[in-house]
Amino acid sequence: MSHRLSTCILLLLVITTGALGFGWKTKSQKDLDPVLKSARCGVCTITLDLSIQYLALHPEPVNDFVQKHLCELFSEPAINYLCKQAVSLFGDMVIQMILNQAGSDDICQTLMLCEDTTCRLRPKNHTYPSMTVSSNYKPMDSVPRDLNFDPWEFLRELYEHLSVQHLPLIDGDGDRFSTYPTLRGYYWRGKDCNDFNANIYPGRKIPLSPDSDTDHDCNGIYGTDPTTNRTWEDLLCANTTRYGIGIIGDSVGAHFSIPGEYLNASKINSTTYNNMLANLMNEFDLPHFSAATGFMNSTEEAPVSSLYKFFRERNRCNHRDYQNVAVNGGDTNDTDVNMKALIRNQTFDHPMIVVHEIIGNDVCFGPGKMTPPEMFKQGVLGRLEFLDTILPPGSHVLMFGLVNGSMLYDFLHDEKHPIGITYRNMYDFLNCLELNPCPGWLNSDDETRRLTTEGAFAINAKYREIIAEGRVYKNFDYAYYEFPVVEIMSKWIADGGKATDLIEPIDGFHSNQKFNALIADWVWQRLNEDHPDWIGDINPNNNRIIELFGDQGGHL
Repeated sequence: MSHRLSTCILLLLVITTGALGFGWKTKSQKDLDPVLKSARCGVCTITLDLSIQYLALHPEPVNDFVQKHLCELFSEPAINYLCKQAVSLFGDMVIQMILNQAGSDDICQTLMLCEDTTCRLRPKNHTYPSMTVSSNYKPMDSVPRDLNFDPWEFLRELYEHLSVQHLPLIDGDGDRFSTYPTLRGYYWRGKDCNDFNANIYPGRKIPLSPDSDTDHDCNGIYGTDPTTNRTWEDLLCANTTRYGIGIIGDSVGAHFSIPGEYLNASKINSTTYNNMLANLMNEFDLPHFSAATGFMNSTEEAPVSSLYKFFRERNRCNHRDYQNVAVNGGDTNDTDVNMKALIRNQTFDHPMIVVHEIIGNDVCFGPGKMTPPEMFKQGVLGRLEFLDTILPPGSHVLMFGLVNGSMLYDFLHDEKHPIGITYRNMYDFLNCLELNPCPGWLNSDDETRRLTTEGAFAINAKYREIIAEGRVYKNFDYAYYEFPVVEIMSKWIADGGKATDLIEPIDGFHSNQKFNALIADWVWQRLNEDHPDWIGDINPNNNRIIELFGDQGGHL
């Protein structure tokens, strides 16, 4: 996913419906870059359109909704505060324009948040519902002109820490593992079991001392067997196949996901946005549900299958040994920096299986803006050389090529987006604002899509060159697969499903929860068939571990 869309969505969900950043006069606003300016327009237009739809579905005087009930949708104190500030500043103007049956495009242009009047979510002749005000409606008397803090600067600082360093914000001992879930905490990498000792963390192989019965690797196995005087870790885990699971890459690896109900007026209620702040702190990603590092229990609505879960089930000693350092918007240049957040000690830690997936951002901006294939190849080789300096001996690297993203447009362009327009129209609107997550593929121009796909295939050919050249690395071997989106989706449709069952509804671009589970199953099947030596034997002590240590402290 591109940085542009992630910025837009960040603002969309934080500033919320009605609290849109309308004309906040702050010092930092003077130097907002063009991306943020476009994002403000997108945020304003989409969320106001959503508000008008909500009022049509839940009729009440428009002033009562804006002045009394709108901000009740947001229970998080910080977001509720921003909403109330925005209503105080601009509520009356919005109320009057809605009464005059103006749409969100015209309102946001009047508020000078949308500079390009040709970028429209809905056509000029679109008819909007008639609204009323209550008989006792009075414009608000006080109109504050200053906010107590600058939300734009707050977002910049949060983005800088999370999107540049990609390390846990809360980490008492500095070992890069945390006891806090979001903010790159244990949703992203195994939960620390001692945040006051940097020598205790998931994935550690060497105990603190030969006879230590401390849970040095946080897998929930600790203590000493009184009959043998050996540690349980030694008795139950020695001589078994141990792997941590890591992933470097982009938003697909991080499992980017915006709740579909956020932009579906018919599904909005008093609890819809209760998790908004947590989603923000998780960068709108679900690494704990992802195909590589997901660990949550499956439900019928949210099937969870992952490479980590497969290896944990095979050997319970692998409990909590996962690291997800995938980043929204990651391309070959970004990943060269982002991968430095992966932590492994070649002496003290277990081997690791690292997934390398950068499946679209290098071509997503279309012809003339794509990463040259040879440059991409050199980036991959550089990352492999880096991994050879940090991965313990016996590790493995699994590389995936770029996706054929043109099929997303083919499947979705005439389908309805949750906000009520077709995906084609949504893609065109975001393209006009230069906020489209992937304008090369999510584009109504056939030639643009064709050339973007050619660029992706040219890059994939470089992966095949790397495999053919057969470079040897000291600490790992490696394998390459085409990203299985065509194979998985074709089978799903052949079995009676629809393409829309597998795609995130808000962005119309990313794989959803069902698709993530299918990807994990596909990868596990390939490893069993092609690389059984990577998997190793099942730990014969698994039942004994469960008997002694239960869920081993869980994941949460």
